[in-house]
Amino acid sequence: MASATVFVDDAVLGRLPGICAQDGVATTSRFRIVEEIGGSARLGILWLLILAGPLGWIVLLFLAGRDSGEHLAVEVPYSQAAYDRFVKGRRLWKGAIVLGAVAVVGLLWLTAWANLGTAGALLAFVCLFAAMVTVLIGQWRMSTNLVGVRLDASRRWVTLTNLHPAFAAACVQQREHQHLG
Repeated sequence: MASATVFVDDAVLGRLPGICAQDGVATTSRFRIVEEIGGSARLGILWLLILAGPLGWIVLLFLAGRDSGEHLAVEVPYSQAAYDRFVKGRRLWKGAIVLGAVAVVGLLWLTAWANLGTAGALLAFVCLFAAMVTVLIGQWRMSTNLVGVRLDASRRWVTLTNLHPAFAAACVQQREHQHLG
């Protein structure tokens, strides 16, 4: 996959070449990608709050739910096929989270009430492990079908990553044409 740097105005307003950023085919469809600016690492070390027990979990949920207030929304050309692949990955990711949580909580509750003992706890652990693997697969599928967006320090340029080479070349050509014109 390739990358390209474009003017922030072109990315925000969707004035990018009419080529799918993922597949390299002609398209008129756009996909709006909203990226948090400056706060992506904000929760990095705070995940250690999981080790603090229930009180740490509550604090982590509160901090994770807070909005940093600064987002960059870009309009990127996407074909229907590329968008469908992203949506399938997102559905797998969300479904694994929900089903994994329900299965683990249900099995732990059943273990406590039906006296399943070690077998119930082991089954809950297996369900949790399977859900975590499925969440990771869904996350990987989403990330491979999504354009990366990074704003530079001057806030004039946006670097788009995970691009089809044809789209990246068209972006470079468009930028050179704008610079000469």
